[in-house]
Amino acid sequence: MEYLEIEGGKPLRGSVNISGAKNAAFPILSAALLMKGKMHIKNVPQILDVQHFLEILKEIGVYVERTDSGVILDTRGDISSKIKQSETHSLRGTQTLFGALIARNGKAFLPSLGGCNIGSRPIDLHIKGLRQLGANVDWSEGYLNGSADKLKGNSVYLDFPSVGATENLIIASVFAKGDTVIENGAREPEIRNLIDFLNKAGANIKMNGSGIIRIKGVKELSPVDFEIMPDRIEASTYLIMGAITGGDLAVNGVNVRDFEPVVMKLKEAGAIVDVKDNGSTVHISANDRLNAVDIKTLPYPGFPTDAQPQMMALLSISKGSSVITETIFENRFKAAKELRKMGADIKIENNMAFIKGVEKLQGATVEAGDLRGGAALITAGLAASGTTKLLNVFHVDRGYEHIEKKLQLLGGRVQRKTKNEI
Repeated sequence: MEYLEIEGGKPLRGSVNISGAKNAAFPILSAALLMKGKMHIKNVPQILDVQHFLEILKEIGVYVERTDSGVILDTRGDISSKIKQSETHSLRGTQTLFGALIARNGKAFLPSLGGCNIGSRPIDLHIKGLRQLGANVDWSEGYLNGSADKLKGNSVYLDFPSVGATENLIIASVFAKGDTVIENGAREPEIRNLIDFLNKAGANIKMNGSGIIRIKGVKELSPVDFEIMPDRIEASTYLIMGAITGGDLAVNGVNVRDFEPVVMKLKEAGAIVDVKDNGSTVHISANDRLNAVDIKTLPYPGFPTDAQPQMMALLSISKGSSVITETIFENRFKAAKELRKMGADIKIENNMAFIKGVEKLQGATVEAGDLRGGAALITAGLAASGTTKLLNVFHVDRGYEHIEKKLQLLGGRVQRKTKNEI
């Protein structure tokens, strides 16, 4: 089993190119099933979750070819409506295949969903919305079964602005007869990226930024080439890593508006942040310990829950006391236990973390329990005294492309090793 060995205490310096967004790749690759033809999806990140997702596409009949800049898909063949049960297929990203397969084939069979164990992420909003579009949806023998002779446009109100449900409903309603209106839909940048892809292919979707999305059904889409947006959470992670190490680094190829809440909190904490090139480059520097700040996670445009554990690591050595309120996932504080092994002073009460900044963390052997928690422990290890060994690094590989190589280019002392070397 692989792990990362991190020698802390060295400021990160230089620049890092940000990869394509994990959370945009899944819905766009799913939506490609609505088009019958060959297309080049660019900037697809080379990460474990996407690799598994592409294997699923191959198994249901899509031709998939990796390129240096992305993935070539050919969706002209017969596409199976059933995704087989498999441990490697237990991805949250597969949820958008459900709406895509119903829209393309009139039926879909999806095994139970997986992803990080960070809290309940119910599929009920997906089911409720698809039923309002005329689909028959139920559970049977571990599968979510859906069918519809012809989906029909309708008004759908989401009780919570779920990203996955919004994406599924957008994809499913592209061919629905008439007009669909999604109210209280998610507003994340990844939603915009999906809509841009579908509109380029011939869909008629309008998003006004207020959570209302209007879709006029069309008869067909044409295959198009498309580029996936940069990963705002990867960009946020490297900025936080630069701040915690007292570094001087820039993230390139981004859209700063996508992660502005993170930038603003880093500024509030005392980091020097400079936005350049019309928001496509963000430079950060920090010469001293930063100051405590309070954070509350919220759906976009609020502070992203996916960047919260990394900020927890930063605040664990900031001056003063901080409070993090987590409103999205109830198990998002899993990294706190491991950070305490490194000397952090963190107390968890319900959905709140109370953090008293210590002057220094100490290297330790810690275990990633989920994707973003793993990134938080790497963040802490980069600033800690001594050596940190991060076990279960596969969690990090699910969402970060070549993380140790990128950190090495920034001067980070990070090496990937096998468990028998511990």
